Amino acid sequence: MVIELKSQRRAVEEYLAARFVQPRRVVLVDDGLDPESLATVLEKDDVLRGDPAWGCIVATEPRAHRTYAEWAVRQGMHVLLEKPVTARDLRTNGPGEALGLVADHHHLAALAEKNGVTVVVQAQRRAHPAYRLVKEILGDIISEFGIPITYMDIHHSDGTWNMPWEFVSREGHPYKYGYGKLLHSGYHFVDLFCWLTEVNQNIGRPPDRLGLDVFAVDARRVDAQLTEASYERLFGSDRWRRHSHLPRPASLPVQPWGETDVVVLARLMNGSDVVTTAVLSLLQSSFSGRSWLELPEDTYKGNGRIRHERVTIHVGPLMAIQVHSYQDGLLDGASPFQVVIYRNRELVGGEAVTRMTMGAGAEGAAVASDSLNNHAREQILKDFLAADGRRSGLALHRTTVRVVSAAVAGVARLALGGSGRSVVALDALASEWYRPE
Repeated sequence: MVIELKSQRRAVEEYLAARFVQPRRVVLVDDGLDPESLATVLEKDDVLRGDPAWGCIVATEPRAHRTYAEWAVRQGMHVLLEKPVTARDLRTNGPGEALGLVADHHHLAALAEKNGVTVVVQAQRRAHPAYRLVKEILGDIISEFGIPITYMDIHHSDGTWNMPWEFVSREGHPYKYGYGKLLHSGYHFVDLFCWLTEVNQNIGRPPDRLGLDVFAVDARRVDAQLTEASYERLFGSDRWRRHSHLPRPASLPVQPWGETDVVVLARLMNGSDVVTTAVLSLLQSSFSGRSWLELPEDTYKGNGRIRHERVTIHVGPLMAIQVHSYQDGLLDGASPFQVVIYRNRELVGGEAVTRMTMGAGAEGAAVASDSLNNHAREQILKDFLAADGRRSGLALHRTTVRVVSAAVAGVARLALGGSGRSVVALDALASEWYRPE
């Protein structure tokens, strides 16, 4: 069965017309329903019509995630849930609504346990062969020597160049509801940070809290970074003026806009001691292959997006690991996924430098990094089909959701003239998981 918005009827029909496997039924719901109204439609209209389903894939706009996931779990279905776990409209009471993401997670996790079903979150870097290898290497050296990850730098840019009017009109990966990058692709990299630093539990005094300081550029501010003269120089005056009259953040009444770019400074702490210092720079208004004004049919990967991903990790004086995944398929056709490991070999043994191109073929040809990502997505899908939550089950995302929630709340507070600083408790049983500073 397929459940989709009425506005997507044609897209659904065209997609299904080209497929051999067909759903038993297509259910179209009204656009713009609030969560309560959508829940009513799902419950009262008897969408399943007494025909139970084994599982449900939730890949909707994130503000509808909780409603669909809760409905599926109550029907006894296992769920594959696209990231982020949930999202909320942050235009009113942004900080408070952002912190509600933790309550959403807790509610869904408890409901899944009560109903005996598995909810798997599509966070594919947990299944990525390169990152799994990195985590294994880190775990071994930290267990042997008792020295934690002392520094981590994660950079991700995805080249999502929005024309100014698209901030107002777009519904997929929107900004107009007060959230942006952190609840778009940013969730993956907060999750990567939380998942990799689990190896710090192997030291004598593991972290018990996380300090955050958040800086962000929102859609209104990024709209001001390119001037009218810049756009006219890039696209020509006539082409630009055919669109420049359209509503854009800078021309509308002031409202909270989602972040396009965000930098998160983090410190994993044990008491007053710093265990790990980290920087997460997560960008969408970055290097792009887009050179057109009009949106193509594929507005996701067909609109000039170019992904650059880099991770640097230090284990004190013992080891450094660098991961490079620079997508340049629009340029010269190659986009390898590379891992470089530097060792203090006089102390820890092994090679001083190990360089690996992940997924290299039999003759040394590099496999595109997107192929490795797709392989990892497939592994998460297989976990879902096996009702196996050991890798990316919803309960395992507790810390990630707390950190994302606190970071989004920090962005919302910044927009109100406040501070982006906070402290997040890592103990699952902590009575107070969040404290603003």
